[in-house]
Order: sequence, then C-alpha cells, then structure tokens
Amino acid sequence: MKRTFTFLSVATAFCVIAATVIMPSCKSSKSTAASNSTPITVPDKPSYAVHVKPIVDAACGTKCHSPAKKADGLDLSYYEGVKDACEKHKLLGSIKHESGVKAMPRMAPQLSKEAIATIEKWINDGYAQ
Repeated sequence: MKRTFTFLSVATAFCVIAATVIMPSCKSSKSTAASNSTPITVPDKPSYAVHVKPIVDAACGTKCHSPAKKADGLDLSYYEGVKDACEKHKLLGSIKHESGVKAMPRMAPQLSKEAIATIEKWINDGYAQ
C-alpha cells in the first residue's frame, strides 16, 4: 500500500510539472501565429467601377453570371445587377461562404480576404458607382 501511494504521488507531481511547463508554450505559439498575420488592405472609398467590377468580372460576371448565361437569374456584368444581388440575393453571404446561402464562386477557390472586405465596405458605404 505504501508503494502505491508513493507511485501515485510521483505520478501526480510529474503531471502537474508537465502541465505547468507544456501548457504555457502552447499558449505562446498560438499568439505568435496570430501576431504574424498579414493585414488586409481595403480602399478607403471603394467604388463599383474602380474596385468592385474588376473583382466581380474576374470571379463571376464574365463566367456564370454573364448576360448570356445568367446563372440563377443573376447578371453580374453591370452595376445594377451587382447592387441587386447584394440587396436581394445575399451576394456578400455567398462570397463569405456563410451558412444558409450557396457558397460562391462555385467550383473555384473563395475570393481573397481583401476582395471580400472591399465588396463589404462598398456595400456598407452605400454602393458608390
């Protein structure tokens, strides 16, 4: 009985010491990774013509949502079509891959964080042409 008690005491002490040494190192590696992230660059005043149209044309407007194809009835090749998709068809949720909406673009990688942030700022700032 005395040996079991001694063994349990040693095992418990080892676990406490190991947790004290190992756990802080796990925490610091997570914060280091977060501090190394690259900041996102978004225009101060994004406009459709200069900032949003090139993004939409490259990812959607000249492919599936063109005047000829109009996938899901959406033509994203012009200002009003993109604005309407934002207001009525959850375009922002789609490109952010939010639950409850179709993730877009289909069969392609998600848009960059910068592109999504630019479109989101354009929407929040009132859809400047």
